[in-house]
Amino acid sequence: MKERSNIQQPWHGVVNIERDGSRYVVRDLMVRWNEQTEEKETEDGTEIEYVYDAYRFDFELPPEVQPGLEVVEFYLEAAQAAVLQLAQDLEAQEAGFQ
Repeated sequence: MKERSNIQQPWHGVVNIERDGSRYVVRDLMVRWNEQTEEKETEDGTEIEYVYDAYRFDFELPPEVQPGLEVVEFYLEAAQAAVLQLAQDLEAQEAGFQ
């Protein structure tokens, strides 16, 4: 999907951690990549809009990652390439079924 914003966004959205049985899951993790900018003329002048490829999914945390927000944010930053690849693979797989 495409996401648009009038401000530049980080590569992932807000983290919402939930317990699911014995595991912890980041619910509705929004991941963004392929940032592009578009200029739009408005009556106030030129505005820049940021456009991203984006995908939202539930992401199960590895057992060694504790469920605290700071720890999960640190883990996501360290695993950025793998998380982005997973999101892109899931999006491509979903598109193949449509």
